Amino acid sequence: MPEQILPGTYITVRDDALISAGQVVTGNIGVVGTAAKGTIDEVQILGSFSEARDAFGESDAWRGGNQNELTLLRALEQIFNNGGSTVYAVRTASGVVANAAYQTRKGATALTKLTARTPGTWGNSIKITISDAADDASVTETLKGNAAALHRAHVVANSPLNTIAVKQASTGLILSYAIVYDAAPDNAKPQVGINSATGALTFTTLANFAPVAADAIAANYQVPAANSRKADLVYGAIKETYTAADASHLAEQVNARSALVSAAPADESAFFNQAPDNTVGGRLFGTGLDGNTAGANGETASADDYKDSLAKLENEIVNIVLLAGQDATNSQMVSALLGHINTTTEIRRERIALMGSNGSDDLNTIAGHSLDSERMIFVAPGIRISGQSKLPGAYTAAAVAGLISSLPVQSSPTNKTLAIPGVSVAFSSSQLEKLVMRRVLAVESRDGYRVVKGITTSTNSAWHQITTRRIVDYAIYGVRSASDPYIGKLNNDRVRAALKATIDAFLTRMVDNEALIGYQLDVSATRAQQIAGECIVTMTIRPTFSIDFVVVTMYLG
Repeated sequence: MPEQILPGTYITVRDDALISAGQVVTGNIGVVGTAAKGTIDEVQILGSFSEARDAFGESDAWRGGNQNELTLLRALEQIFNNGGSTVYAVRTASGVVANAAYQTRKGATALTKLTARTPGTWGNSIKITISDAADDASVTETLKGNAAALHRAHVVANSPLNTIAVKQASTGLILSYAIVYDAAPDNAKPQVGINSATGALTFTTLANFAPVAADAIAANYQVPAANSRKADLVYGAIKETYTAADASHLAEQVNARSALVSAAPADESAFFNQAPDNTVGGRLFGTGLDGNTAGANGETASADDYKDSLAKLENEIVNIVLLAGQDATNSQMVSALLGHINTTTEIRRERIALMGSNGSDDLNTIAGHSLDSERMIFVAPGIRISGQSKLPGAYTAAAVAGLISSLPVQSSPTNKTLAIPGVSVAFSSSQLEKLVMRRVLAVESRDGYRVVKGITTSTNSAWHQITTRRIVDYAIYGVRSASDPYIGKLNNDRVRAALKATIDAFLTRMVDNEALIGYQLDVSATRAQQIAGECIVTMTIRPTFSIDFVVVTMYLG
């Protein structure tokens, strides 16, 4: 501390009492599944079903559930229909995956190959039309200082858009030149001559303006429409139009700004002045023509593929997680999901998971599951979508995930309605009772389609209700958020009192919101703990429980 020479008042302001717990999210959903579009093993944050469709394409036809139908978009539809608002979605796929592609040609010569930006059958719907250009093509290129010609042989003479500049390596200066066409430059002026038929360059010999090999020539020029091509790419409502001087220029443009395709990573300089052939009408990518490649979805993703994709969600703030379309009869998928929630608990990313029944409506098959975890919810039956067509319980689980995500942590999904078209089977009261006793979150047909009881698969009665798990997780996140700002501060009575006040404020809000009916809190540290850098928070919380049934006793007088 500096020595105080002059008298005065010296004030130190400590902000410890102003620290509060940060916002705690409770409804973020993580989901992994197969799709026709989108980057594999990359987290996409979605806020609506339309965003999901843009990111992952359309679903394929439903063929009964045993034909490796795509899962992700179907699950996302149920999630968003039932209140989901923030979803972290990951596309998974098997190794049998491919990007649709279209090979441009000039006669028998293969030119630029255009490839859909992500793998999947979506790319097969990209339509390309190559036609005569109606406008001149605008080309930008950089050449070495000793270049004798532009890359393209044809230049629009006298276009005001044509510019030639040279960056001198020796001085760093950028020099501009007046352009003369089809004539020699005036060597007494900073001029450059361009042959409009060949693209040949002739620079002035004026001192300090004649470029050398180490310099860089920046050329912007127009190539006549007669020597150019127009390429239209159409996918659904998206249309991209490119006016290209040649196949190389087309590759350069799509790589710079196309949302649909990219150019093959070949040496495109080989395609200077090679204009692709015009096509008769439009052609689809992946049509099987010579050099074209059909897109493939990789829909036969294995449990290992799902596990690898789940790992992408480990460090995200996700509260609810599920595997799209995967049911509890697949032990490897169950193991992958259980392993994920165990791993995320260890790394302070606690979450609950949902699994659904398979396509069977047999009561004993559904009730015979072996799941037992306070972090796992098992949902049945499936969803009837039309006539005899039905989705397995895995998609009902997605609907329940959307419902839970929309509720405060203390609000039970018990007796809440789901926005689904129907259930695959309407169980009787005795059958529903059996499912509930076997720790199944069952959906019944009663004034709509309702959750019978919001329960986990835990055999430990303390964790029977979903709300208990969610309330405790919310408290864990909140106390952690309240405590983290104190890491590194002094371990003394003043700071510990401030920490207690911060946690106390958070827990008081939980009581006010009726998530807790009460709590006890103590923050302490012995001298030995102070020396070890430890501060001990001890608390007892009493979660609120929901009403699962009402017992009425009537006396007749």
